[in-house]
Amino acid sequence: MSRRSEENLRGIPMKPYDLLREGLVVLSLLIVVIVVLAVVFGSPDYPPVRSEDVAQRQPIAYLETSAGFLAGASDADKYGPPYTPDYDDAQRVFGIAPANWWGVAIPLEPARDFVLKPLARLAAIRPDVASALQTYKSATPDRRRQWVNAYVAAPDHATVAQGRPVIPPGDYGPVGLVMAGMLDLGRAGLLEGALDSGARLPYTLDFTRSLLFFQDDVDHAVAEKLDMLGEQWGISHETGPYPGAWWLWPYTFFYQIPPMSKSSNGDLQVALIWSLDRLARQSFCWADERSRAR
Repeated sequence: MSRRSEENLRGIPMKPYDLLREGLVVLSLLIVVIVVLAVVFGSPDYPPVRSEDVAQRQPIAYLETSAGFLAGASDADKYGPPYTPDYDDAQRVFGIAPANWWGVAIPLEPARDFVLKPLARLAAIRPDVASALQTYKSATPDRRRQWVNAYVAAPDHATVAQGRPVIPPGDYGPVGLVMAGMLDLGRAGLLEGALDSGARLPYTLDFTRSLLFFQDDVDHAVAEKLDMLGEQWGISHETGPYPGAWWLWPYTFFYQIPPMSKSSNGDLQVALIWSLDRLARQSFCWADERSRAR
């Protein structure tokens, strides 16, 4: 305490005060309150959607997804940049498609990357899968297309017996065994590793392919049950009705109103709105600073 402070406080009753102890007491009470609230009101910890779970619980959906990739009939085939060179499907505003400026930065061929490459690893220990792959690759494109198209329609009439899908008879060629290999790969929990593995690194940092594998039907169905879709404000809350990233509400609000809610270019439109808003705010700040400087 300074000399002047001592002179000003002379004659005033005082007692010792331990600020550190009070801070520790308050911190301890806050920890107890936070733990109790987390136990009582904590948001659910929903497990991730794994290939192992899908292959065991929804084997028909798993086969539909795999066959769609092999047939070139998935959304990933026409995603556009940065995955595929389908520039016509890129999101546009006033005819401008920023995604096309960078082009295909992450090349992706769904049939090759989602089916044939993962199965090549399984073929090293499964001679039947290796033989089926060889037969499929050596066939003409038209013949391969006939086999795959026949198999793509089969899961609609398939049944499940003792946890295994029963595919109706048909002219599937080696595709039937190829899809059975894909199912076994998923049931063993090895699909993600086969999709994301890279020969250049001893560890995996890129999970793009495993995240894209179920992003159409399977992940969409799970997200819908958990109220996590875009039209359900899913980006701004936890699974179900639990609040989450409330600071994203202003951003996700635009996804709920036309034309963004109905447009296939909604993502780009919302990003443009926020970019223009940011630019306008910055311009006002600059103008205000200039007026004050004068």
